[in-house]
Amino acid sequence: MSVSPELLKKLLRKQKEKTITEREMVLLQLYLSTSGAEAALDAIDFSDMPESDGQPGASPEERYQRILQKTVFARERRFPWPGWAAAAAVLLIIGALFFLRDPAPAKLLTWRTGNGELKEIMLPDSSRIWLDARSVLSYPAASDRKERRIVLQEGQAFFDVTPDTRRPFIVENKQGIQTRVLGTSFAVRADSSIARIYVAVKSGKVSVNWQDKEIATLLPGEQLSYDPSEPAAQLSRMDAAVIGEWTGGEVRLAQADFATMAAAMQRMYGIVITAANAGVSRNLYSLTIRYGKNPQKLVEVISAVNGNRCEWNNRDSTSVIIH
Repeated sequence: MSVSPELLKKLLRKQKEKTITEREMVLLQLYLSTSGAEAALDAIDFSDMPESDGQPGASPEERYQRILQKTVFARERRFPWPGWAAAAAVLLIIGALFFLRDPAPAKLLTWRTGNGELKEIMLPDSSRIWLDARSVLSYPAASDRKERRIVLQEGQAFFDVTPDTRRPFIVENKQGIQTRVLGTSFAVRADSSIARIYVAVKSGKVSVNWQDKEIATLLPGEQLSYDPSEPAAQLSRMDAAVIGEWTGGEVRLAQADFATMAAAMQRMYGIVITAANAGVSRNLYSLTIRYGKNPQKLVEVISAVNGNRCEWNNRDSTSVIIH
């Protein structure tokens, strides 16, 4: 695939100057979910861009980093990214130019995160989504004049929605349970294997619906757990300030029980942690778990907090017992 360096630089400047159009932003995001543009990187020289600080002798990765520091994608980050993330952002920009020349976008944009990975997504209407580790989310590539619809297929996401009274913002899981808002911030967690969904509101107001029936209306600090197979939804209160804290790149545990700690590690890294005895299962944990860290090191720290030791019981290091 061939991409013109001039087109790339033009779009970078439009992005920096905040003159990028909604269609161009959609196309930028579209390419992040595709592959095939990596071969074009070596053919593009960014050294004469002001954003590269005029250092053509620097490595490609260093030049890409300097360019990204001046763009929307880098400014929106809240935690350190590994080196491949910068390359992925550049692939996004390069591929978008290809689609600018070929106006036939895919029907859906799909975003995925791996173990210990967070991703921040900006929608064309300036709404923001933070996608938690081990999560999958999709939305239409083309804007809909009537609504803004997101499908959280798996995992957890935090939404900061730009108000638009003409177009409701709808988040649904694979079973069709819908969370509807006009402008607010809230978190949704879904499991693809079951129908249960969790919704917690940080600000504003949301309604949760199932088959055209309203299940509950939530205000700040309220959390809903709902499964259509159960007779009633479960409502609870929580500190609104802690909702979505994980979007900053860390999970803080304060006197959390063993089950809560184990669930956080499984959600972040896919690691199954079990207690060797009843004494370990009664432990409480107060520590900060940071994204992007070595999960084996984290498990060692978690074990040492209460004077325990950990034993990995398989070759791929995804299952561990704390003694």
